[in-house]
Order: sequence, then C-alpha cells, then structure tokens
Amino acid sequence: MSDAKVPHGERERKDERYEVEIRVDWVSGQMFVSDHVTNIGKGGLFIQSQRPLPAQGEVEMVLWLPGKSPVHATGRVVWNADPSRAAGQPLGGAGLSFIDMHPADRALLHDYLRDLSDRKPARGH
Repeated sequence: MSDAKVPHGERERKDERYEVEIRVDWVSGQMFVSDHVTNIGKGGLFIQSQRPLPAQGEVEMVLWLPGKSPVHATGRVVWNADPSRAAGQPLGGAGLSFIDMHPADRALLHDYLRDLSDRKPARGH
C-alpha cells in the first residue's frame, strides 16, 4: 500500500514520537503565530493550530522546551489537518519535518527527547 493511502497516525515512522504540550512560535511569510506542539520526535512534530500552515512551505520555529533553552529550527509542512474539512481529524494543525537546525539546537532537542524516552511514544499525528 502506498504511503499516500495510509492515515497519518498509522504511518511507519523512522523515529518515535512523544505526546507533549510545548509552546511554539512560528513564522511564515508575514505571519507570526504562537501555538502548541502536541507530539514531537527527532524527525519532526505536529503543531496544533487554527491557522493554516503553508502547504509544503518552510516555517521558522522556536520551540520552548520545558527546562531547556529555546530551540530554533526550520521545518517543512508535510501535511495539514483541518477539522472543518477532514472527517476524523480531531485537531487543526500541521505535521512538519525538520529540515534545518543548528547542531547545538539539535543536541538540546535530542536531550529533551531522551528525557521523554521513559514515556510511551505517541501514536497520532
């Protein structure tokens, strides 16, 4: 079965995802928004948002990891979830893959994910 036919929450992932509630500030074009990340892994995250993120667009982000310095990253929107148009999608928002991150920021993210590793990985988004 092709990846396009598999629901987003059931795709095989290279890295584990963890359910979280992290503030994220993101910028795309002239739009600056504060939202929340609801799950995260080494390769990407899901931003819960009522604002549409640009399809296949790049987004500059600041992740406010609890107890750590802010992490700056660039992500690419891989898919959007609009609950008003997509049956079965409980949240509006978007899935992003990380495409650029300074090595020091990546180390902070990996430390944070290691701290979460005792928790059960998330299934959704």
